Formats: sequence, C-alpha cells, structure tokens
Amino acid sequence: MQNVTDKLFLVKLGKRIKILRESQNLTQLDLGVMCQNHAEQIGRIERGQHNVTVCSLLKISTALKVPLKDFFDFE
Repeated sequence: MQNVTDKLFLVKLGKRIKILRESQNLTQLDLGVMCQNHAEQIGRIERGQHNVTVCSLLKISTALKVPLKDFFDFE
C-alpha cells in the first residue's frame, strides 16, 4: 500500500510526463505505440495511479527523446 508521500510523488511524475508528451503534440496512444505500451497504461502513469518501473520510464524517455532526469524536474 502506498503512503501519501509516495502517491504525491507519482502524481507529480505523471504530470511531468504528460507535459513532456503534450509538448510534442503526442497522444497517449502515440506514446504507447512508441514505447510498446497501451494508451490506458500511459494514462494511469500520467494520473499517478501506477508505480511505473525504471525500465518503463526509460522506454518512455527514449520515445520522447528526453533525458530520463527531465521526468524528475518538478520540485
């Protein structure tokens, strides 16, 4: 079970990923296809509902062509 701090972190991370995705005019479906994932899963990540793995974050960062560290630029 996630505590409040973990949940807030996942929400911030998800919002950052969404901002980066939208800055490239990509849909969740576009990003899902690019990183071999489902659009629904991308949505759960962006809403902070899924504790995403580092490997999945790497796939997303590669698809968006941004450094992985950019996902954590929210504080």
